[in-house]
Amino acid sequence: MTKQPQEHPAILLIDDAPLILDLMEDMLESLDCPVLRSGSGLGITKTLDQENVAVVFCDVSLPDINGVNVLQMIKQHTPEIQVIMISGQQDFNVARQVLRERALDYLVKPFSQEEVLEVAKQGISAYFHTVHQNQARLEAQRRMADLILLKKVGETANAGNDLQELFDQILDSIVHSTGVEVASLMLLKDDGLLHIASAHGLSKNIAQSVRVAAGAGISGHVLATGEPVLVPNIDQDSRFESLNRGQRYKNQSLLSVPIYVRDELVGVINVNNKTSGYPFDLEDQNLLLAIANQVSLAMENFKLFNNLRQQALVLEHTNEDLVRVNRARTRLVCNLSHELKTPLTSIMGYVDLSLSFFNKLSVEEIKDNLIQVHGEGKRLEKLITGMLRLFSIESEREVWRWKSFGVPWSIADSFQYYNSIMSERSLITEIDIEDDLPEIYGDQEKFGMAFNSLIDNAVKFNRDGGVVRIRAAVKVFEGLDYIYLQVFNQGQTVPPRAHETIFDSYTQLGDIDTEKPHGVGIGLALVKVVIDRMKGDIFLEELSEEGTCFGLMLPTEQTYNVLQSEYEQ
Repeated sequence: MTKQPQEHPAILLIDDAPLILDLMEDMLESLDCPVLRSGSGLGITKTLDQENVAVVFCDVSLPDINGVNVLQMIKQHTPEIQVIMISGQQDFNVARQVLRERALDYLVKPFSQEEVLEVAKQGISAYFHTVHQNQARLEAQRRMADLILLKKVGETANAGNDLQELFDQILDSIVHSTGVEVASLMLLKDDGLLHIASAHGLSKNIAQSVRVAAGAGISGHVLATGEPVLVPNIDQDSRFESLNRGQRYKNQSLLSVPIYVRDELVGVINVNNKTSGYPFDLEDQNLLLAIANQVSLAMENFKLFNNLRQQALVLEHTNEDLVRVNRARTRLVCNLSHELKTPLTSIMGYVDLSLSFFNKLSVEEIKDNLIQVHGEGKRLEKLITGMLRLFSIESEREVWRWKSFGVPWSIADSFQYYNSIMSERSLITEIDIEDDLPEIYGDQEKFGMAFNSLIDNAVKFNRDGGVVRIRAAVKVFEGLDYIYLQVFNQGQTVPPRAHETIFDSYTQLGDIDTEKPHGVGIGLALVKVVIDRMKGDIFLEELSEEGTCFGLMLPTEQTYNVLQSEYEQ
């Protein structure tokens, strides 16, 4: 045990002869030190626990215990105490033994006052020197431990990419290095209250439920003032009289410091119940403030790292989009060259034929050629018009004429338009529309164009004699009313790899030279643009049978207004 030095520590005299004790007490009177007396060495450890002793004069020959044993007990209890052994006779072996046991000196009776004073002064000086030396060593060890702790916390702060894990590691380092039973790291949340982000020595329920307002308790005081709180003894601190000290603070000492990020208080670190039993001091406060600074840097680094990671993800997604757009552009060029070349070749062929053999062709033959040219021209017009409409709607240059209208009208118009083509391919139509279907909200002309693209897709990719099925019903989703529309065809099934890209512009199934149908892949892209603008949704349905089914969620006017209001907020 290492004692704290006092200005006037005591001198303890141990001898079974009262006259010797009286004589030595008179000799030491001039030293201005308290003098304690004992006729026995048996209670030496208890005496040292109760009194601050610097020097002990102990007789070698005691009736109840050997003086050498007393010397050993003193050195084992408090090594800093200087012991002078006294004896009634000169004995070299005894002198050698007591010096080996680290006695300061060995006096033989009778001795003069000068001898006693001289050795007492040496003992007091040696005591203070040893105590200060031990304190310096302990302080050096403490500072080294603090530096190691700060280094460890700094490394944790720089290496962590998970903020919760980082808080837990930092708190563990604080607990193990500072020797406290209870510690917590609290963060200021949007509700203006401190929440425990990480804790040691607290139950899970407490850690999850505690909320501290500014000015409430210790951490609340730190939040309100922005200053650290060091309480050596909470029983004597009038600021916190209302706290339940008995259960929470075993040794009545606690320490809380603020965490600042760019001059803004963002949290509090709390520690209490030192295992050593000693109160917290300014050294502890300075260490915890340094740790709080490391936590601040860790939070800032994590925020910057997270922002960089988010930006990297955005750039990665942007790059993926650019790659996809570039591929789509390449595919568009290939499709356009194919889709434009075929009708243009046909047109030029019929025109060349008519011009070259104009005088030899009959009026009927020329008329047939013109019909073919007209048909190929209409095909080109449809292709170019579709592309221009998609570009126009995507860029939001087109005016939308918003109103409520019934889905059955668009279904009827579309089936009337595609009736002849369906008949040529012997397609079977199945239409199931729920009675009293509410109206949807949007631009009727643009929705009709989008629905035509879906029917065109269902016809184009269907097999001869296949089924085209339309179903429409009311569906409530997240408390809002929608019209749930399904468009099914019994033709080619969309492969899983194409589920995410099928709604992209210029995306079309099939090989360009073998199985790709007419078009450049703008139909479904146009549908998605229109449905998105209506605050609806389009998706591929999972099927247990062969074919493809598109599902649409079309909002009513009331639903649209709710969604638009949420978007604007």
